[in-house]
Amino acid sequence: MKEKTIVSTVTLLTSLLAYWYSKEAEKDSVPYVMMGGFLGSIIGESIAEKTVKSKP
Repeated sequence: MKEKTIVSTVTLLTSLLAYWYSKEAEKDSVPYVMMGGFLGSIIGESIAEKTVKSKP
């Protein structure tokens, strides 16, 4: 899997989870989705870096 694909996928998933949480908690979704996307990009970069380093 390409590094860009990993980061994009994890960012999308965490953003959707943050959106779902904000709607369930009946809160404004914008800050939650922004933070979810930010954290997702950091997590995705970390996963992609470990994946690239583990390849021979």
